[in-house]
Amino acid sequence: MVHVTLTLPSRYSEYERLQAFVAAFIDCQRYSQAFVDGVQLSMKEAFVNAVKHGNKEQEALSVTCSLTMKDDRLLVSIRDCGEGFNLDALPNPCEPEHLQKLSGRGIAIIRSLTEIVMLERDSDGSTLTMRYIPF
Repeated sequence: MVHVTLTLPSRYSEYERLQAFVAAFIDCQRYSQAFVDGVQLSMKEAFVNAVKHGNKEQEALSVTCSLTMKDDRLLVSIRDCGEGFNLDALPNPCEPEHLQKLSGRGIAIIRSLTEIVMLERDSDGSTLTMRYIPF
């Protein structure tokens, strides 16, 4: 098992550091470029959601990203300091009334690229955990 963690300030500009962190971890594994691109896109969506919705753009808060390679599976967790949300209560961005909205597609994009394993909430924040099957 290989496990790495990176804690970043809650700023959109920090995604570049997260992207480099993920690339360094994944590049060592020799996965396909399509797989790497999918991980990067889903993590970007999760990171942006953590900054925007979880931490409500408060730069003093943090976002913690963890990657764990175990049993030929990649588990990725994004933790913010927010109170979380209900995955089942999110509107479908493909419904006609949502098609023109400028936001609201992040979780749908994540679900198209990976399996959301769990969304945990506690008194310190919430954690979205995703599982990938590398190729």
